[in-house]
Amino acid sequence: MLDSDTARLRRRVATVSLIGATGVLGMKTLAWVLTGSVGLASDAAESIVNVIAAVTLLAAIRVSRTPPDYQHPYGHEKVEDLSSAFEAGLILLASALITVTALARLITPQPLDRLGVGLIVSGGSAVANGALAWFLFHWAGRLDSQALRANARHIRTDVWTSVGVLAGIGLVAVSGVQRLDPLVALIVAVQIAREGFLVLAGATSRLLDERLPEHEERRVLEVLGAEPRIRGFHRLRSRRSGRARFLEVDVFVDPTSTVADAHLLVEGLEDRLQRRLPNLVTTVHVEPFVPGRRDGQVEPRDEYPRDEPT
Repeated sequence: MLDSDTARLRRRVATVSLIGATGVLGMKTLAWVLTGSVGLASDAAESIVNVIAAVTLLAAIRVSRTPPDYQHPYGHEKVEDLSSAFEAGLILLASALITVTALARLITPQPLDRLGVGLIVSGGSAVANGALAWFLFHWAGRLDSQALRANARHIRTDVWTSVGVLAGIGLVAVSGVQRLDPLVALIVAVQIAREGFLVLAGATSRLLDERLPEHEERRVLEVLGAEPRIRGFHRLRSRRSGRARFLEVDVFVDPTSTVADAHLLVEGLEDRLQRRLPNLVTTVHVEPFVPGRRDGQVEPRDEYPRDEPT
């Protein structure tokens, strides 16, 4: 698929996310107004975050397709990771607001109204959110978008939030214990905060140039190992920026090779690597094979035997 087609699809998916989040927010707000439930209010508050996140996502996807320029020669793909980090901040903010509201209602409980209608409306919003989350996960995988994946995870959390709130409202309706409503809202706030920290940790790691997943680097090692003219390699580095992948590696070749031969070897190697990993930008440095010094392969884990900082 052409890059322009992919970019157009990603914008359309992000637009669907915005439309869906806005519709779900309207349903949840109606349920809250009908019942006065702080649990439903917390659910609606998270949907406000969903709408803001969807707007941010749409903007980030547009910016990420901006071609490289003098100031940003590696492109603008990393804005998707910034979008994910921003969304994580919004999730944590929603959790804090829900906690404050729920604690106030826990101290001063209030009766709930029209629970039946509210439950029906809120249940419908949960089903709509579930369908939206499935849609986003599907396209995040097909389009290889971290920002869409983060948005899908957030909305999936919103589904479980709604289920928890509905359970709490049902318990209030059955038992008449009003404090169950804010208690459920507090549990929801904890779950929302947990998801926010997970999204933030992932986005931060990618912004710090986390290397590609091991199964992707394994594809690189397979290509290097299948080329008989490569006598070994070292200094394999990889990172991800949005949906773009970057790879650097030093390869050892016959020291009698001409510059032209080495260039053709690297060209073929880069072509094969890019077929194995989409959106890959490669930098291959050629070094002469030297017995006892440059005569084997050093895999990434061999260069970093310990996970902790030295």
